[in-house]
Amino acid sequence: MFIGYLAKRQMLLLLPVLLLCAVKGASISVKKYFPQSRIVGGATASVGQFPHQVSLKFLNSHNCGGSIISSTYIVTAAHCIALGKPPVEIPPQYLTVRAGSRHVDRGGQLVRVAEVKMHPLYDGSDNDIAVLRLAQPLRFNSQVKAIALAKRDPPTGVPILTSGWGLTRNGGNTTTYLQYTTLMAVKNEDCNRLSYGGVHEAILCLAHNINNGVCKGDSGGPAVYKNQLVGVTNYIVGGCGSYNPDGFASVAYYRDWLRNNTNIA
Repeated sequence: MFIGYLAKRQMLLLLPVLLLCAVKGASISVKKYFPQSRIVGGATASVGQFPHQVSLKFLNSHNCGGSIISSTYIVTAAHCIALGKPPVEIPPQYLTVRAGSRHVDRGGQLVRVAEVKMHPLYDGSDNDIAVLRLAQPLRFNSQVKAIALAKRDPPTGVPILTSGWGLTRNGGNTTTYLQYTTLMAVKNEDCNRLSYGGVHEAILCLAHNINNGVCKGDSGGPAVYKNQLVGVTNYIVGGCGSYNPDGFASVAYYRDWLRNNTNIA
C-alpha cells in the first residue's frame, strides 16, 4: 500500500503521518491522506483479464491492490491495513473492496470489509502480508474469480505477471484502468548481488527492465505464475522502475498461515 522511501527499500505505500489512538475503540484521524500508485511501463488490462484483482479502498479512495482467494477473503499487504509503530490494524469500517472491474472507481462489486488480520510477526517491514474478511460473499462470474495459492515459489527466469492501479511513473499520475506488466523471478542471492543485502527468505524477488515494475498504489496486489498467486506486492528499491528488483511476499512461504486464517481448504 504505502510506497515511501525507507533507508533502502520503499514500501508500495509509505504510511503517512496518520494519528491513531492506541486506546481500544479509538478512531482514526481522517484528515490525512494515503499516497496512491500504479504499474510503471505496463499495458492496460482487458475486461476480465485479471478476475482475481481487487482495489482496496480507504475512505472510498483507492489505496492498494489485493487478490481474491475465496468468495469472502482477500489477501493484501499488511502495510495496506496497518498504522503506527508498532503496527495497529485499521478498523475495517474504513475499508471497502471493489472487485470485477478494471475501472478503479466504478463497475463490478463494491463490498465492505468486516475484519482485517495482519501477520502477527509484521513489524512494519518483514512479514508484510494480511487477509481481509468481507462483510458479504462476492458473486463469482467471468470477471470475479478466486485465484489458487501457489505451493512453491516459481523457478528462476520465468515470466511473472503483476497488475495494479498504481502510479505509471515516479511522480506521475494515477491510472483509471488496471495496468499490468511482466517481471522475472530471480534467486534471492542474485537479488542481493543486484541491489541490496539481506533479502528475507519470505521475499519473492522479481526483476524487470528499467522504467518497468510496480509503483505507489500497487502494494498488496498480485504476482501470478501459471494462474497461481505466487506473490503479494511489498516494496521497491531506488524508486519505481529502477534497475533494482521489486520485493513481493512469497505466497508459498505464507501458504499455511493464509489457509489457517481463511476458509481456504
